[in-house]
Amino acid sequence: MGLDAAVFEYLEESGPVEERQVWRELGRRLTPAQRTQLRPTLEGLRRRGWIRSDAEGRLRVEVVEGRLRLNPRGFGFVTPNPAPEGAGGNAAAGGDIFIPARALGGGNHDDVVRVWVRPDAEGPGPEGRVMEVVERTVTEVVGRLERAGAGWRVTPADPRQNPVAVAAPPAAQAGQARPPREGDIVVARIREWATGAQIARGEIVRLVGRAGQPDLDVRVIMAQRHLTRAFPGAVMAEAGRLARVVDEAALHEPGRLDLSDLFVVTIDGADAKDLDDAISLEPLKDGWRVGVHIADVSHYVREGSALDEEALARGTSVYLVDRVIPMLPPALSNGLASLNPGVPRLTVSAFIDLDARGVVQRTRFRRSFIVSKHRLTYEAVNRVLAGEDPGELGPILPWLRQAMAVKDILRAKRLKRGALDFDLPEPKILLDPRGYPAELTVRERGEAQMLIEEFMILANEAVARELLRRKLPGLFRVHEPPAEEKLEEFRLLLGSFGYRLPRPVTPKALQGLLAEVAGKPEERVIQTVMLRTMRQAHYAPANLGHFGLASRAYTHFTSPIRRYPDLWVHRVLTRALEGAIAPDTLTRWEARVEEVGTLSSQREREAMEAERDSVEAKQALYMQEKVGQEYEGVVSGVTGFGVFVELDNLVEGLIRLEDLSGDHWRFDPVHHTLTGARSGRVVRLGERLRVRVASVDITLHRINFVPAEGALAAVPVTPAGRRRRRTAARA
Repeated sequence: MGLDAAVFEYLEESGPVEERQVWRELGRRLTPAQRTQLRPTLEGLRRRGWIRSDAEGRLRVEVVEGRLRLNPRGFGFVTPNPAPEGAGGNAAAGGDIFIPARALGGGNHDDVVRVWVRPDAEGPGPEGRVMEVVERTVTEVVGRLERAGAGWRVTPADPRQNPVAVAAPPAAQAGQARPPREGDIVVARIREWATGAQIARGEIVRLVGRAGQPDLDVRVIMAQRHLTRAFPGAVMAEAGRLARVVDEAALHEPGRLDLSDLFVVTIDGADAKDLDDAISLEPLKDGWRVGVHIADVSHYVREGSALDEEALARGTSVYLVDRVIPMLPPALSNGLASLNPGVPRLTVSAFIDLDARGVVQRTRFRRSFIVSKHRLTYEAVNRVLAGEDPGELGPILPWLRQAMAVKDILRAKRLKRGALDFDLPEPKILLDPRGYPAELTVRERGEAQMLIEEFMILANEAVARELLRRKLPGLFRVHEPPAEEKLEEFRLLLGSFGYRLPRPVTPKALQGLLAEVAGKPEERVIQTVMLRTMRQAHYAPANLGHFGLASRAYTHFTSPIRRYPDLWVHRVLTRALEGAIAPDTLTRWEARVEEVGTLSSQREREAMEAERDSVEAKQALYMQEKVGQEYEGVVSGVTGFGVFVELDNLVEGLIRLEDLSGDHWRFDPVHHTLTGARSGRVVRLGERLRVRVASVDITLHRINFVPAEGALAAVPVTPAGRRRRRTAARA
């Protein structure tokens, strides 16, 4: 045993002790040579963060707190919590901490745990043992009800979780046609945690669905993520008290501008029901006046009301493949607040005057009301602009073309300043009447979608500037520059292709790089890895700019029906438009805005994960019928355990390393390649590869491929160059 490990073992056994006690007690166990190295060993362990002195000056083993993520094979990893600002290095500075199955210490998937980090780990990264479970974050398990000897248990749908023993299935509950039966999917609430060989015990609290239901996959996702379309009684009661039509008094309240005669339209997807943005365009002497008119949700959702608290708790609407889980009750989201055509609707309007070059000359904001003249769809507008018969859209075709001209000016100006526009596809899944996936395709992003994107970005930037000008406690959409270590990895990859990345990195430099590689074989590789270097955007009260949009100040203002930060911004802005804000109101908002931003960012991430899960579930269900068939795809990821391939229908699957038979493969994490030791064949990101569907795991939404015959010939195929632009919806 090395001296580092000996010190650790002693401190773990003894607990916090004074250094002289270490010398006295541990010193007796050491050889003379080891004793001479004890002082530099202790200093080195302190410097590296493996041990530390507590408030009483006693030495103790450094324990790291973080979140435990289990692997279905039994082991896990702990992601350490961020170190406090100004803190020194810690034992987990190398990243996630590997936890062997024998060292889980009763920790379950997603628990917050405290981990002792071993100093003598033999693997490539830190290894540890769970010392304490700080917080049990998963108190319910969603899974299949099964017999277990003389009793029952729930086997989780998520294989990272552990089974729960339950009593006999309960009787049918309110709203359920029958009680749970063997094979059904249920929710079990844990009452007693697992100890030693004894599995956790709990009780069935809800029936999720039965095997064979076409929407069972989505029901499971909703249950796992605690998503529900049902609203609490107090929320529904509040929504029920709202009028079905806009009140005349609200239309003519002081300060509200009558825009009922203005030519205003909405453009959304054909199946959209929550229409929260409309646009107008008026020619000026030397430019245009862009109008962006957003549903005045804050008029209906009052601060502190049941509607408001529920909207904050949900944070966002969630758009699953086959349903929407709204942030607000449908009577409001699809009815009174939705900018439906031909009826008066309360709005908050942003007017942005542009010169002929698209430069903002003036902005103003007003509470208003509109009457939308057309409920246009992306699909119809794109067809008309592509030259198809305009039909009933004929009279507004000149207006549409003028709007597209303004869009082109705004877009060119935005790209010139360095805004990033990744050419990545988005999946679209068409379901049959039973709810099964009938077709997998690529979501269209045409001229109509880009028109709305540009007008919304223009309005969001204008509102952000107004928040700053008025010094209001708003929420900004923050996208920070990439982390330096990620950029260094990216630079290494670029160097292998003969490209350089300047220092410091700016959005304009990255946009120039995207333009430089456009159409070249390495384009897909560089696009993919560049995207992976980016941080995730989030909400914060401090304006830190938006790196991806190359914007000095950005907020979310345009979707208050489906995003709580937009509702917050509306509430703050409209109160300021009415006059001076009371000091106690400002104080209350300033005290709460950071918490709202943090919660909203968390809810957004959870929604994105649920949406991704629902897509992957339907893709797996679709591909289950395609086992044995061959497809063309693009290598989308290269790892030490295999190759990810994305098919042209945007289904992604894995070729496991053991299925890349006939060679010994070496993984290069810098250049993202696998190289055959015997053949010299190089598998790299972006290349075309023909694969066969080997198997599909419906529960885990995993699809396994194997190379088609001859696909791994010695000469690699050139990259596909298949491109689509990434939408700005999540900007």
